[in-house]
Amino acid sequence: MSTITDKPVYIYNTLTRKRELFQPLNPPGVGIYSCGPTVYKDIHVGNFRTFMMTDWLRRMLEYNGYDVYLVRNITDVGHLQNDDVESGEDKLEYEARTTGRSAYDIAQRYTEQYMRDAAELNILPPHLSPKATDHIGEMLEMTQALVEKGLAYIADGNVYYDVAHFPEYGKLSGNTVENLRAGGHGREQMEVAEDKRSPEDFALWKKGDEGRQMNWGSPWGSGFPGWHIECSAMATKYLGEQFDIHTGGLDLMFPHHEDEIAQSQGTFGKEPVKYWVHGEFLIIGNRKMKASNENGDDSIKMSRSKGNVLLVSTLKEEGIDPMAFRYLMLTAHYRSKINYTDDSIQAAQNALNNLRDDLAELPITEQTANWSEEAQRVRDAFREAINNDLDLPTALVLTRETVRNAKIEPAERRHLVLDFDRVLGLRLDTVEPKKPLEISDEVKEIVRQRDEARAAKNWKRSDQLRDELKALGFEVRDTPRGTELA
Repeated sequence: MSTITDKPVYIYNTLTRKRELFQPLNPPGVGIYSCGPTVYKDIHVGNFRTFMMTDWLRRMLEYNGYDVYLVRNITDVGHLQNDDVESGEDKLEYEARTTGRSAYDIAQRYTEQYMRDAAELNILPPHLSPKATDHIGEMLEMTQALVEKGLAYIADGNVYYDVAHFPEYGKLSGNTVENLRAGGHGREQMEVAEDKRSPEDFALWKKGDEGRQMNWGSPWGSGFPGWHIECSAMATKYLGEQFDIHTGGLDLMFPHHEDEIAQSQGTFGKEPVKYWVHGEFLIIGNRKMKASNENGDDSIKMSRSKGNVLLVSTLKEEGIDPMAFRYLMLTAHYRSKINYTDDSIQAAQNALNNLRDDLAELPITEQTANWSEEAQRVRDAFREAINNDLDLPTALVLTRETVRNAKIEPAERRHLVLDFDRVLGLRLDTVEPKKPLEISDEVKEIVRQRDEARAAKNWKRSDQLRDELKALGFEVRDTPRGTELA
């Protein structure tokens, strides 16, 4: 069993709209459910910002001694093109129909690519990656339970959740029934409810048609699950009727997460999640491939409909290290928007390179059992930052300062930075120390002559000798102490 830190951990809970002391249901265990990708296309880096937020949350909790069990699903059916108003075609089915490929093959291809991209960004793999299509039975069971409880109704092969029978609807997002009926969240588009009793009701099961590749039998006829029921069924199967943390992007708060609460709480009679954690958007601006919004502002949320999607492969094609993107995401709090520009990603790449260079100057030694007083002070400050609702920008500044902190012995500095990188995940453990330069007597003589030339202000001779040193493969630096080679 892990030893949990005695330092408090605070997390901002979207449900209560405040920062709360983290107290898991069954310590030291922590169950986290993370809404995963819909695998009909390559996953863009805006989505990966959310996955990295969950990764940092997991790493922070593990750093504090908790035993984390992370479940991140794969949505390979049921996610409509316009889920907020339940219109449009299933995204997998649309991709299959327009490309002539199998929906199952498409899902498999993009699932594998997502996993490769996540690995490139050093996102730890979840302990479990359940696929929606492997859990149709669990979804049918939950849907049937909601029908039997009077919380859902059947309409011509469709099954809808009756929101009017769940008084707590809207407690996460603020989109109460009254707000929705007044036109909140664009629901005025749904005033003609067709086969629904009310426009705010949402689908648990959708009637299929013969043109679909993905249909399953059910008590209500052939069809497919609604998007929201998938996460409720998989989360409760693997983490229980109540679990600690549910994460996702801010755009999932409504309707997806709101509907999850209604489904799970409606089925089991208890609040399913103790802490809801949502990450802000990645904004794209000042790029050649940018798309402007209606006001001409080039700083807009990344989305396929805007045509401003960036992939991990795009970064690499532009010569950007995926770890530089991770570094950039560390510079802003997860509940703050962050602007991706050509300048900001280049600055992140430069800063990461500098951190690596500084770390390479530090030697590798065996770590001692105890930290020095200064190292422990810095380590406590780092833990305080990450435990304060994942204040990673402060944690990153502390890391950058630590690598040059002359109050700490060089070898211990390396151990401390690598300890911090257990949370940051920048792969700093791959940075090798620089090998000592092998300087021959001949080179030493050239350096001596150059220093004499500089002392005599014979700049022409000094430049000639510098060129000789460069030709021998050395980088030449002029310092107050004289010529230094690298």
